[in-house]
Amino acid sequence: MLVVGARGHARVCIEALTDDPSTLIIGCVSSDGTGIAGLLATMLGTDVDLEQLVVEHGAMHVFVAVGDNAARSRVTARCADAGITVATAVSRFAMVSHTALIADGAAVLPGAIVNAATHISRGVIVNTGASIDHDCMVGEFAHVAPGVAIAGGVTIGARAFIGVGARIIPGITIGDDAIVGAGAVVIRDVPARATVVGVPARPIRERTR
Repeated sequence: MLVVGARGHARVCIEALTDDPSTLIIGCVSSDGTGIAGLLATMLGTDVDLEQLVVEHGAMHVFVAVGDNAARSRVTARCADAGITVATAVSRFAMVSHTALIADGAAVLPGAIVNAATHISRGVIVNTGASIDHDCMVGEFAHVAPGVAIAGGVTIGARAFIGVGARIIPGITIGDDAIVGAGAVVIRDVPARATVVGVPARPIRERTR
């Protein structure tokens, strides 16, 4: 497997990927060809070289270990266009219900809980210690940050970002590209592209794109 990304998020994802003893990380690429110290994977070049490196090294899969939602979406689309299979990373220290669905390209990291009948869409990050209860839908390329608690029946839109330690009560809908600030408690629906903060969460602005 070849990993796109070489910063802190990639380090965590590489550990989750290698929880499966059949997975061999061939190396990493990044936007500038450099990675953080102690990454435990060889730097192979920049992401410009991605398709060429997949062929040269005989990689069966790519994992996109990029924290930024928009960038992760772009790289995943590029892989799809090139016919490259995108892998999923589920840590052995995560708890995932057998009735949950985890789509390609998602990362479910240590201590995360994904409960019954929840759908984690393509490219989603369920970060360290986050909890997503039953019957939730998390849209493509959303990021549920460390320590978030999401109650049952919640819908998270595509590319939404739920900040560290946020809480979302049952049945809430978070729109596409919305941002929920760290520590916020969401008790009302959040429109697409809105940013909400505080306890209870209130909007501070709505982005136009």
